[in-house]
Amino acid sequence: MFSQFLHFLVLFSVQLSTIQRILSTNLDLVNVTDEDHYTPLHRASYNGHLAIVRELIAQGADIHAVTLDGWTPLHSACKWNNTAVASFLLQHGADINAQTKGSLTPLHLAAANRDSRQLLELLLMNRYIKPQMTNKLGETAYEIARRTDVYHYLFEIADYWT
Repeated sequence: MFSQFLHFLVLFSVQLSTIQRILSTNLDLVNVTDEDHYTPLHRASYNGHLAIVRELIAQGADIHAVTLDGWTPLHSACKWNNTAVASFLLQHGADINAQTKGSLTPLHLAAANRDSRQLLELLLMNRYIKPQMTNKLGETAYEIARRTDVYHYLFEIADYWT
C-alpha cells in the first residue's frame, strides 16, 4: 500500500524533498512497481518531472525497467514529448532502440506526436539510433511521421549515421 503511495506522489508532482524523505526511510521503494509494472521512474518520465527523475536515478532507479507492455522510462518520456527527461535518460544509458511488445521504439512514439520537433532532433542525432526498425505493423518511425504529417523531413538527419 505504501509503495502505491510513492507512485501517487510522483504522479502528482509533489515536492522533490518529499520524495527524498520517503526514499531515505525506505530505498527499496525506488524500483517498486504497480500492477502494470510501472515504476516511479516511468511515472516521473511521462510527467516530465526532471528533478524527480534525477533523484530516482541517483538513488538507483532501474533505467531499463519494463512494464507489462515492454515500455521503458524512455518510452514514457517520448510518448509524452518530454525532451529534457529523454535527454537525461539517454545520457544515463537508456536504450534508444528498446522495443515494446508492439515493437514500438521511443522514435516511433516521438514520430506520432505533433509537437515533437526537439525530441525527434534529439533522437535522430544520436549515433546509436536505428530508424529503420519497424513496429508490429511493419512501419518505421519515418512512415508514422509521414502519415501524421509530422516533421518527416527530420529523418534525413539519421541518414548521416546509417
